Amino acid sequence: MKHALLPPRDAQRFHTVCQFCIVGCGYQVYKWPEARTGGPAPEENALGLDFRKPQPTFGTWIAPNNHRVVTDRDGSRHHVVIIPDSACRVNDGMASVRGAGLAQTLYAPDQSTRVRLKGPLMNSGAGLMPAKWDEAVDLGARVIKAVIDRWGPDAVGMKFFDHGGGGGGFENNWAVGRFFFSGVGTRTASIHNRPAYNSEVHASADAGLAALTNAYLDAQLADTLLIVGANPYETQTNYFLGHMVPNLQGGTVELKKRTFASEPVEAGRIIIVDPRKTMTVSTALAAGGPQRVLHLAIEPGSDIALLNAISRAVVHRRWHDVGFIRERTESQTYEAYLRSSLGVDQPYSTFMQEAARLTGLKVEQIEQAAAWIAQPKPGGARRRTLLHYEKGLIWGLKNYENIASIVDLGLLTGNVGKPGTGVSRLGGHQEGYVRPPYPGGRPALNVDEAIRRGEVKCLWIGGCNPVLTTSRAKAFEAALKERGALVREALQATAKSSIGERVTSIVEALKQGGMFILGQDIYLTESAQHAHVVLAAAQWGEVNLTSINGERRLRLYPKFMDPPGEAMADWAIMARFGQRMRALYQADKNPLMANRFMDFDWRNDEDVFIHARYSFKGDGSDGMEGYAGVTYDLLKKLGTNGIQTPVRMIAGSPVGTVRMHEDGRFFTPSGKARFIAAPQPWPGYAAAVVAQRKKHRFWINNGRSNHIWQTAYHHRHIPFYNDRFPVPYLEMHPDDARGLGVASGDIVEVFNDVGAVRAMAYLTDAVKRGHTFMLFGQPRGAAGDLIADHVDPATTIPYYKGVWADVRRIGPMPDALRSTSLAPTNVAS
Repeated sequence: MKHALLPPRDAQRFHTVCQFCIVGCGYQVYKWPEARTGGPAPEENALGLDFRKPQPTFGTWIAPNNHRVVTDRDGSRHHVVIIPDSACRVNDGMASVRGAGLAQTLYAPDQSTRVRLKGPLMNSGAGLMPAKWDEAVDLGARVIKAVIDRWGPDAVGMKFFDHGGGGGGFENNWAVGRFFFSGVGTRTASIHNRPAYNSEVHASADAGLAALTNAYLDAQLADTLLIVGANPYETQTNYFLGHMVPNLQGGTVELKKRTFASEPVEAGRIIIVDPRKTMTVSTALAAGGPQRVLHLAIEPGSDIALLNAISRAVVHRRWHDVGFIRERTESQTYEAYLRSSLGVDQPYSTFMQEAARLTGLKVEQIEQAAAWIAQPKPGGARRRTLLHYEKGLIWGLKNYENIASIVDLGLLTGNVGKPGTGVSRLGGHQEGYVRPPYPGGRPALNVDEAIRRGEVKCLWIGGCNPVLTTSRAKAFEAALKERGALVREALQATAKSSIGERVTSIVEALKQGGMFILGQDIYLTESAQHAHVVLAAAQWGEVNLTSINGERRLRLYPKFMDPPGEAMADWAIMARFGQRMRALYQADKNPLMANRFMDFDWRNDEDVFIHARYSFKGDGSDGMEGYAGVTYDLLKKLGTNGIQTPVRMIAGSPVGTVRMHEDGRFFTPSGKARFIAAPQPWPGYAAAVVAQRKKHRFWINNGRSNHIWQTAYHHRHIPFYNDRFPVPYLEMHPDDARGLGVASGDIVEVFNDVGAVRAMAYLTDAVKRGHTFMLFGQPRGAAGDLIADHVDPATTIPYYKGVWADVRRIGPMPDALRSTSLAPTNVAS
């Protein structure tokens, strides 16, 4: 009998966390030499299970995607198995389709991930070729110094991650911030796909609320869940399936009874605000039935009008929480909110009819939502509502007012700081932000514009791929190509010259409009291919890193294998550059600048973690990511459940925070929350958006799919995932497609006044007529090529969701597009 591959009893075991979405599910990693295996009897394997018998469907077992053979730097080969951790409170042993394939993302020289970057590359005019670390760092640091000295720090631009999980963590984020903010001092900084260095939730912070206020437990305790501009089944899968769905099914009623002994409780309800009938809507209906699910399929850009109308209905019915407003909010901000955002000086019926017109809903639907959110329960107890939002709202019509409108609704109904409530973003990446203060103000400088105008002389792109994800992506890539070509010519002309002569030649190219580009990543991405120096980074599992998830649960993601070749942690790359910059300024007898690059002498990952920890006090004043007093040893002991931030030091010991603002305090000088009054109940479309709407027929919505994480940087190399989405798809209503002669599977071109992109048509009535939906960062066709550079002037956040375009049929899908290979081949390795 042939048995499944099993870890032996003495296999190494690590507690870790999924590298992908913000939910941060817990996993167990087993590692053991390739030549050995465990046996099926319980005493013969590390799982302690009897594999001589069939395992239950939802039991512990090892699927092919859970396994990979890896090769460490000493040449030794090991089996690695990664399975979900049943002891983790986040996922309770569940695995998402992404997490279940974590093992497939590991580097292996004989598998598809062999295309990982293994060391630095430099372009001397004849393409990218392998280089030594000292050589790459020296050239990069000398050019950065020359740019600072001649044009000032703002001529050094950066686009870097700021998140946790596989693409960042507290350690890497601290190092990046130390280099660019404390060292270089640039204001020309931006965060992965965004054009500027900004929060996506400025309005929440201005109101005094943390971005992540609730515990995942609150989704089980809530009477009502409000989901705005998010699709959690596909993007926060196990939070939705493991915490929200049981509530809709009535599976948490007993928990509610134990928690709220004096309140009537029942199965939860859910309101989903999304123009599309997403998988979240369909799954919720299957779980709770139509009596417990309200889908508000609004028109694009009308979120503010809807949320303010719901709030107006709450006030009209006198369902608002007067006590909370009086005791925990600044009263003058409430009065301004009533008049500006809720238009209380207008007749109620007039206000509501206008909101219905803008949203495409009926007044009765809006009022039903208000009742589910705020109507007191029998006996007078206040309804507990958990309000969640994500990219549909964040990247919507006007970022600041969008976020303000949902935060205001939470404050109006008192749904902050108590069990079963919260006002939180659902999140994309995990979080791990800790950096010195950004040198600029608000709104932040628009880096994309500065690049196109020629103001950025040196650009460093790290852990992100803006060629696929920024707005006006083709124009961004054109700037990289055109301005980078001048530097490549200078490098080619001085290929055999001294380093000083090479830098002088590069500076002359910069004077003529050139731009020196550094790329830092784990793969040679579409953006990194334009770099003159490419820096090979280590990924999740190859370094120790820490992050928090959507309920602020801080854990250690330990190293369990070596990076490929000479790749190293992002923080270690930044440390090398920091040390070299300091040496160059010391040689230049400039102690002022040399001292800006002090303290880059970290010995290991935990040194960086501790260095960043000094940013926090542990006295209750820290923001949501504060981890005062936490060490790697503590996190190892706490395993996949970790500790929830912010951490307070009580009697010398670190104590976590289950939910934010439970003590009644908010992050404002007064300690009270603020309502954010908008100038009017709905701001209207910007002139550029109005023009595009008039010119083009279809709204092109965009977002993620369950199988593919972000730009598919890992998943394009793994057949299990890439075979399912070898090209981007465009959801279209059958009636619209019929008029264009388009059938499912056809290749169509989507085009507007910004650009054009091709996709595979997928016909479905999940989208309304005139609406479409496509993947946002698929490498064979990115929505960024269609997105204009219009931003909310208050936050510099683009209207990523605001694209209108036309669609035409190209023809049936060619066989060439069915290929599973998307790996770059233009680099020596």
